Amino acid sequence: MQQASALCIHVDEALQLRLHEARYAELYFALIERNRTHLQAWEPWASDEGSLESTRTYIKQTLHQFAEGTSLQTEIWYQDQLVGSIGLHGIDGADRKAEIGYWIDAAMQGKGIVTRACRALISYAFTHYHLHRVEIHCAAENTRSRAIPERLGFTQEGIQRQSQLLNGQFVDIVVYSLLSSEWQA
Repeated sequence: MQQASALCIHVDEALQLRLHEARYAELYFALIERNRTHLQAWEPWASDEGSLESTRTYIKQTLHQFAEGTSLQTEIWYQDQLVGSIGLHGIDGADRKAEIGYWIDAAMQGKGIVTRACRALISYAFTHYHLHRVEIHCAAENTRSRAIPERLGFTQEGIQRQSQLLNGQFVDIVVYSLLSSEWQA
C-alpha cells in the first residue's frame, strides 16, 4: 500500500498535479458547481446533484484508493489556482494498465493545460507504476477531449457503440491506448 500523503507532480513552473486533499473540498466543490452545466455535457456524474458532503466523501474514497494502489486522482493546479482534475483509474497491477480521466474549468480550456497534465501523468504511470498500457475513453462527439490522446500519440482502437448513458441517451465511446514502448520512443 502507498502512503496517502501530499503527492505532487510538478509539470512545469505554472502547472502541478496534486493528490486530492480534504482541506480543498470546499474549493473543489465550488469548481464543480461553477462548471456543472459545462461538465454535464460529457460527464455522467455531473448530472448528480452533488453536495459539499458528497465531495468530501469522494475525496476520502480517492485517498483510500490511492493508498490501496488502485487509483491516483489528482487536482490540476494552474498558477496556484485549482482548475480541474485528472487521474489514473482502475490501476490494474496484474495486467499493468490503467485509464486516464480528466476535466477542466471551462474558462481554462484552450491553454494546453490538460495536454501537459496528461503528458506528465502518462510519464508518471509508466515510470512509477510500471504500467504497460494507458487508455483514454472519450465520448465520440467530444472533439476537445478526443484531441488530447490524438495529440499525444495514442492509437484509436475502436468505438464502443452506445456504451455510456449520458443525459438520458446512450453515446458511443472512442477508446484510445498508448503502450509504454510507444511512449519511450
